[in-house]
Amino acid sequence: MSSSISAEQKVTLLRKYMKDLQLDAFIIPSEDAHQSEYVANCDQRRQFISDFTGSAGFAVVTQQEALLWTDGRYFLQAEKELDSKVWKLMRMLEDKSLEDWLVDCFIAESPQTVRNIGMDGRFISVASFKRLEKTLQDKGSSNASLVLLTIGEENLVDKVWGKDKPPIPKSLVFLHSEEYAGESVKSKLARVRESMAKNHCNLLIVSALDEVAWLFNLRGSDVEYNPVFLSYAIITDTQSLLFVDASRLEKEAQQSLNEQNIQTIPYENIFQVLQEKAKGCKVWLDKNKGNMALYQVCQNAPCEKIVEKPCPISWFKALKNEREVQGAKDAHIRDAAALITYFAWLEHQVVVEKQKPTECEAADVLDSLRSKQNLFVSLSFPTISSVGSNAAIIHYRPNPKDCKRVDNQHIYLCDSGGQYRDGTTDVTRTLHFGIPSQREKECYTRVLKSHIQMDTAIFPKGTSGLALDCLTRAPLWKVGLDYRHGTGHGVGSFLNVHEGPQSISFRPSASEVALEPNMLVTDEPGYYEDGAFGIRIENVLLIKSVETPNQFGGKPYYGFEHITFVPMESRLIDLNLLTDEELTWINRYHEECWSKVSPYLKDEKAFKWLQERTRPLNK
Repeated sequence: MSSSISAEQKVTLLRKYMKDLQLDAFIIPSEDAHQSEYVANCDQRRQFISDFTGSAGFAVVTQQEALLWTDGRYFLQAEKELDSKVWKLMRMLEDKSLEDWLVDCFIAESPQTVRNIGMDGRFISVASFKRLEKTLQDKGSSNASLVLLTIGEENLVDKVWGKDKPPIPKSLVFLHSEEYAGESVKSKLARVRESMAKNHCNLLIVSALDEVAWLFNLRGSDVEYNPVFLSYAIITDTQSLLFVDASRLEKEAQQSLNEQNIQTIPYENIFQVLQEKAKGCKVWLDKNKGNMALYQVCQNAPCEKIVEKPCPISWFKALKNEREVQGAKDAHIRDAAALITYFAWLEHQVVVEKQKPTECEAADVLDSLRSKQNLFVSLSFPTISSVGSNAAIIHYRPNPKDCKRVDNQHIYLCDSGGQYRDGTTDVTRTLHFGIPSQREKECYTRVLKSHIQMDTAIFPKGTSGLALDCLTRAPLWKVGLDYRHGTGHGVGSFLNVHEGPQSISFRPSASEVALEPNMLVTDEPGYYEDGAFGIRIENVLLIKSVETPNQFGGKPYYGFEHITFVPMESRLIDLNLLTDEELTWINRYHEECWSKVSPYLKDEKAFKWLQERTRPLNK
């Protein structure tokens, strides 16, 4: 995101506005008012103030320091993008946490002075605020005061941004037909109200953008790569209120809402209407998706009580119906055809034509090929096209000014996906167009073994993603290798490419959700050698019930069905490191790639490439 002023000037101006409000520190999260991972341009406050473009992290600015916390996916990227004269990088799980830093470093500097720590309640989740509040109390930091900006106050970063701040997006909101959704709005609302009744609530606030879109079978494009639109919803026993400007609705979308007596109200009126509706109600507000401004409005109404459990829509949305499952499978076949055509073209350019396209030029070709597929709407995230050392930057994004060229000397990692009317795709492959080193082959094969380990896992009902994360990493751990990101995430149905509540991860939150049939998750172990290369292999998997000879404790058992079909890189496989079972898995997988995708290939080079890449491997 370009800016007309320097990093130092932005932080200096922010400090002035903080001083005007007597704030000693100001916390700037990545999220928008809906706690979205990916946000509209107008909500990229943390990116604007810090120049760090990663999707995760938060910034804290005091009168003396400016710090940026982010996770292991972005360490190298943050080092590259942050102005080290202004910003200090704080590595999550390696450096002090925000809470520990506030207590041990910031507050401890002046133990006798009250420290006002400010944040905008519209962009802080209820859970995050309460967690910070409790930690400060538990650590005995009585001289720390958390200050929330009021609803009417202008965000301090927005004041620094000024006239350069992008406008609020107002994309067209269109109908996601039942042909692809697989369930009517009427049925979804009935399920939501049934869940509300079971939890003794008579008002539900739906804040997450993908949950609003799912509930009303609507889609938009306010957030790049994510088919959502800025909105809220309030569901009561008798009313369904959608907070979005009616002028944005396409005719079919408006008609669908009218048929269900769903009332549209301008987006900006959410707080005013909630103030009226919440009076005396038992309100359900997801503490992880709802922001503190909504929470305060409910308290001030006043409501009878606030239930902070996860929104029921999150669970409903994660369990794909029959139509959504078939749509995901169909979308992945078409997507594989585009990706295979691209890899065939790229290898031909490098090996036969002796050309060296840049990472950006290569990505543009892939994006074009994908856009020609049936039912294509957009990419599901910016294509990661990375060569050699750039592949070690986990969420690398090529820049035309300084990107590398694809050649036959270095590893090439491509992580990409598409949004189709019938599904969302996400696939990563690591290739080599020459003769890889033994080190590269060993690391790739270890990652492939981990990938197969998850794909073939069978587990009892009640198993969480935390357990499977450990299982998947085992082949890497045996030789002292690992990766600084989760093993898998949920995937939406023509919705966000990163979807919860399920995940396969080392993070404690992964233990809170049991994996269930008809959930989609990714299987993406990796290994990254800083300054040299990066490896990741990613498929999307469907969780399904499986038959086992026994059922200990009477529990059903589950497994996976892969729905991504793009061959592995045989040049990078060290067959000596594979068991017979793993080699059999690879050959069977390649048979599936050939049988499922070859009928969709229109390019002769792609057909021959797939034919060659799916030949049986033998020790």
